[in-house]
Amino acid sequence: MKITWYGTAGIMIESDGTQLLFDPFIPLNNKGYKPPLDELASAKSILVTHGHFDHIADIPAIWENGDGKACIYATKTPRETLISKGIARESIKKIAPDDTITIGPFEIRALKGRHVKFDKRLILKTLLRLRFFLYWRNLLYILNEIRVCAEAGEIVVYHIRSKGEQVLLLGSMNLDAETDYPKNVDLLVLPFQGRSDINSYAMSFIDRLRPKKVLLDHFDDAFPPISSAVETARFESQMREKYPDILVVCPQAGAGWVIE
Repeated sequence: MKITWYGTAGIMIESDGTQLLFDPFIPLNNKGYKPPLDELASAKSILVTHGHFDHIADIPAIWENGDGKACIYATKTPRETLISKGIARESIKKIAPDDTITIGPFEIRALKGRHVKFDKRLILKTLLRLRFFLYWRNLLYILNEIRVCAEAGEIVVYHIRSKGEQVLLLGSMNLDAETDYPKNVDLLVLPFQGRSDINSYAMSFIDRLRPKKVLLDHFDDAFPPISSAVETARFESQMREKYPDILVVCPQAGAGWVIE
């Protein structure tokens, strides 16, 4: 399988010519990487982990750029949001935890997930940033999209299998305490955002899942002034000390990486 990170939580997974696009988003930060719309629209299958704006707001533009041919998979609430944004109802298949989807060489199972719980320290730090004045136009857009794009507690984790390789993909850095997730997968896609204690918090999921490799995403400053770039070096160092056999990949946006 080939993995490409497009910024934020946007991930493309490819195998035998079949492309799966997860949570695509065009970053609002003009200083960062902007994924080509045509490249995102080449995927005929778009899968949503949850309904926050940075996971679904750009799906209508991507869907239209692909001539409305992509099939979208989402739970009830983001499905209704996307329909309200102009996507044809028949183009969005409603999914729920424990559903299994077969797309080309991929077998994808949706598992119940949870959203990261923002801690008070991170919230306060975000609110006190002076950059609110610099990015006020972004802020107006974000506040409106937050109102429109509800999560409603509907978070899914995707377990993706193809040709003996397994990927566990999270859209937010949290797991359901009661769900039995696959252990020792070939790759864990872990969103690295949302906590002031992010290094120890992230390590708890490595302890639980013990993947062979970890790919970090969502660590970029994609929608200022709400977002911020997250330093990954300390976590990488801690991983080398505690789990030297587990490779941690901090990808370059837009560059493909092959699971080996």
